Amino acid sequence: MQTFDEALTEFIDRSRALLHQESPEDRPPPHPAPLDRDSVPVPSALILTDELIRRYAYTIGDDNPLYTDPAHGERSWYGSQVAPGTILVHVRYPGDHGAQRAQGYPVANFLSGVAWEFYDALRPGMRFRSSKIPREMVIGKGLQADVISHHSETFYWNNSDELVAKAYGRLIHLPVEQMGGTRVMPVQRLGERMFYDYEPYRYDAREVEDIMAALRDERRRGTAPLWWEDVTEGEQLPRIVQPPYGIRDELTYQSLHHGLTAAFDRTRLVRAFRPAYQRCRLNPDFARTHPLTGWPYTAYDEHEDRYLAAYRCEPLPFDFGIQRAQIPLRLLTNWGGDTAFVHRMYTSMRKPVFYGDTVFFHGKVVRKYLAEKADDAGRTAVYAAVAVELVGTNQRGEVHCLGYATVLLPSHEHGAPQLPVLHPERPEYEPFDVHRRADWY
Repeated sequence: MQTFDEALTEFIDRSRALLHQESPEDRPPPHPAPLDRDSVPVPSALILTDELIRRYAYTIGDDNPLYTDPAHGERSWYGSQVAPGTILVHVRYPGDHGAQRAQGYPVANFLSGVAWEFYDALRPGMRFRSSKIPREMVIGKGLQADVISHHSETFYWNNSDELVAKAYGRLIHLPVEQMGGTRVMPVQRLGERMFYDYEPYRYDAREVEDIMAALRDERRRGTAPLWWEDVTEGEQLPRIVQPPYGIRDELTYQSLHHGLTAAFDRTRLVRAFRPAYQRCRLNPDFARTHPLTGWPYTAYDEHEDRYLAAYRCEPLPFDFGIQRAQIPLRLLTNWGGDTAFVHRMYTSMRKPVFYGDTVFFHGKVVRKYLAEKADDAGRTAVYAAVAVELVGTNQRGEVHCLGYATVLLPSHEHGAPQLPVLHPERPEYEPFDVHRRADWY
């Protein structure tokens, strides 16, 4: 058995050795599945359908008819139903977990940030291929612990081999000495180290009414164009709110994601009761001992289960960073309407959204400009763009998310945004310190 320090050193060394290579994560199941898991770009089993797009939109709290009503989409500027660009997380997860082994490494990992660059609308009938490559590993000091920061880039192509999007993912690993030389700490050490000290929030009647009022007041621009010329710097976007986070919100997202794709180690396929027990027996290094029942073959539902969250050093069930990274899209499209196109969006997760937390997102226009884009053939186009600052807060007033976005708008002078947005055939990697800055948007 390794010591904690030996296991951590091995994790860092092995993860560094994987930089600049195609990630082994999120590949199709092995034979007899019909997709070639060894091919690059990596094929995905996901095919966009009317119903899948609708179901996905609901998992991120968005009932925009562009996504949920094919007839509305056909009447829109797009000419068809479209999918939120962030549905591509179900094609391939945009963060990379680094080196893997059966017993795991003594780190708690969390998705810390995702920067998207969307080039075209996603429509029913599309299939996808992808390439995910870890690019940077940075070790530094964080508020909670030493932080191993793992940065990757992911490309997404449709079935016509057109690049439709690119993502930059930041996944952080927090070393946990209590885990010893593996990924799972002994049940006796649960709670010995916690990243936060929280109890479920208790709302009073006034707070409940305020949340209900915010939900009632939410408005969508819809088909009325927001002209670029009418936008002013400093303009505030109407906020959006997600009501207190609960088990339904967690499992709705889980059911869609794991119903479409297996996680990187193929152990989180949906199984219950006896099949779940058998899966844990086959993969005992990742099984948990339930601290209440003492059952040693508990599935590792660290996000969803209050008693198992402590295995991730969290006091309560907590959200998926990747789920929260998709929600601000609604803030932007509510404000920009059907004729806007979200070209870039970055969300940085500052702290978890815990069970019972309410999520508010606010936005402000920080820059208004004309962006010239070009492709490898030398074609150019001018886009009327605005940069928006994003801030997510909870009911305590704490900031849980920060970010930026680029929204392309119709212009009286320059017309509607030209799609696909012109881009190089394979855009160069932008280091993390570049794509998280306001001046990139």
